Amino acid sequence: MNTTIPEQASSDAHSVTARPYPPSWIDRLLRWMRSLPVPVPVVLIGIWVALVATVHLTVWHEGILPRWQIDQRVLLINTWIPYSLGLIYYLEKTAGDAVAAFRPALNLADDALSNLRYEFTVLPWRGTLIGTILGMLLALFSVRAFPEVASPFMDTRLAAFVNTTLSMFGSAFIFAAIYLTYRQLRLIRQTYARAERLDLFRSGELYAFSALTLRMGIGWLIVVYAGVLFFPALVRNIPWTMTTSLVLAVVAVSFVTTLFDIHRRIGAVKEDYLTEINGRLQAAFAELHRRIDAEEVGALAPLREVMDALLVERGVVEKLPTWPWQSGTLAGFMAAVLLPLIVWGVQLLVQQVFGL
Repeated sequence: MNTTIPEQASSDAHSVTARPYPPSWIDRLLRWMRSLPVPVPVVLIGIWVALVATVHLTVWHEGILPRWQIDQRVLLINTWIPYSLGLIYYLEKTAGDAVAAFRPALNLADDALSNLRYEFTVLPWRGTLIGTILGMLLALFSVRAFPEVASPFMDTRLAAFVNTTLSMFGSAFIFAAIYLTYRQLRLIRQTYARAERLDLFRSGELYAFSALTLRMGIGWLIVVYAGVLFFPALVRNIPWTMTTSLVLAVVAVSFVTTLFDIHRRIGAVKEDYLTEINGRLQAAFAELHRRIDAEEVGALAPLREVMDALLVERGVVEKLPTWPWQSGTLAGFMAAVLLPLIVWGVQLLVQQVFGL
């Protein structure tokens, strides 16, 4: 029986039972956004437009830019807040769907399943608060210690206040998204460890968390590549680069560890299945030898059919994949990883050859 919890209940799954912990301020914000009469993506676009308008009105008022001139840097840098918030929204939404798809492998009561879904889709308030404060402090230090990163948008007091505030909130949302990613990866490993059975022939269970891990990977690749390509001054900011790189490295290690842990668990189930089939084949061969020794030649044909069926079954099981991603999903992710690197390499080659 498939049990699907509606998306809107992702933060309200515990309206009857006790919540494991209070929701974070970000989840309260997302709950409010979901209650609006427009879709969340439209709200995120509206946030971006409001941020871009605020910064442009400020720099126009302060004379930093000629009035009505649109600056590309303002358009790009103000994507961090809506992008990070959108990443959190989609990761939580996808995680809720993944838990529902993985339910057949778990022997959990409704309350326990609701708790598990809550942990996947709602950030703890304390950890989120700590992460966002750290992100804000890092942004504040970076802007104060390296004002050239945001130059000339820090040249007046009002412009510095507006851009510093937005930088702090952008960094806070980035750190919250990092915290969510690390937390969900840990929960994925724990959930697979709690599975009482994994059916190799039920792809919905095996690949339940593939969409979630794929969106994690793609989401953070966009952050890394966008930072390198569009914000080179930010990359040259040593404290920001070192801190962010260290945190993202921890997330990357957790990401790879999670994939290999799931691969190991599925591989163990596959090995047990093959061991059972081989045991049956061994018993069938033993019976074959007994009948041959007893000269029961007429009784060999039915046994041969059994052995052929077992051999076919073993061949099918041997070809079953043990990675938590389908082959097409893995190919898409690798393309997302390699394509920007290839384009960047071609650009460097063209610059070297033609002296551009």
